[in-house]
Amino acid sequence: MMKMEGDVMRMRQVDAIEVPVGQTVELKPGGYHLMFIGLKAPLKVGERFPMTLKFEKAGEVKVEVVVQAPGAAAEPQHKH
Repeated sequence: MMKMEGDVMRMRQVDAIEVPVGQTVELKPGGYHLMFIGLKAPLKVGERFPMTLKFEKAGEVKVEVVVQAPGAAAEPQHKH
């Protein structure tokens, strides 16, 4: 989560993001986002890898992450 402290934007880790019933929460720069920590190599534009999101009630949802250049926009790609 990001918040302003004076004139500085600070990030802090959260254990969960609440998604209200029937609503969406968007992950994007300047708001909620995922940060991958402990990568063994830099991510390269065009790479793809699987990721599993865990929801309290909906369970696990498998998605494919597509690495894009900073600022690029894309539609989420779900695997069923």
